[in-house]
Amino acid sequence: MAPGPLLIFDLDGTLFHTETVTVPATRAAFERHGLAPPSHEAVCAFIGRPGVEFSAWLTTLCPPTVAEQIVRDAAERELELIGESGVLYPGVPEMLAELEARAAAMAICSNGSRRYVEAVLGALGIGRFFAAVRFRTPTDRDKPQMLADLLRKLGRPAGGGGVVVGDRSDDVESARANGLLAVGCGYGYGRDGELDGADGVAASPAQIVGLVDRLLGAQAEVNR
Repeated sequence: MAPGPLLIFDLDGTLFHTETVTVPATRAAFERHGLAPPSHEAVCAFIGRPGVEFSAWLTTLCPPTVAEQIVRDAAERELELIGESGVLYPGVPEMLAELEARAAAMAICSNGSRRYVEAVLGALGIGRFFAAVRFRTPTDRDKPQMLADLLRKLGRPAGGGGVVVGDRSDDVESARANGLLAVGCGYGYGRDGELDGADGVAASPAQIVGLVDRLLGAQAEVNR
């Protein structure tokens, strides 16, 4: 890999406006079984967290006889909706194209499953920007460990220079644990205080470019 910074992006709440598929998919699964669906806000609180947490929560809202089926129905409908109505946040393709010229490589580190992540990247046409994709597997402990694994696969040592961009606290934690800078996405799904440890917070995808430039510039000055 060429020398230079590595830019690692979360997916949900950072690039992908996930509620456009997850909320209606969940609603459809509950209504199919004649049940009142959880609220929009309650579903969004789980976006970006490991899928097993969301599935476990859904089962607590359903009769045991249909809980597993509702979880499966919601997941399948979500995949269908990615191609039908899923959208990126405004300005995401332009932001990625601009940063592509600045980075040695860009990658994805997401709590989503392989099937889900690949569906989003493929359907919305942004997979071409990323040299590597790290999705969550059943054996993963947490996102800092996932990022460490991704860095090894890319041949990049921890602390080797780079920025993690994401909307939840585990994105900031993964950056800190691996010696990287963190840009928080204030427009995503993080709750109040989740991004307090970030080196900067973007109010829109367009602001990410300036923050990355500023942070990497400051880092370069320190390392001289």
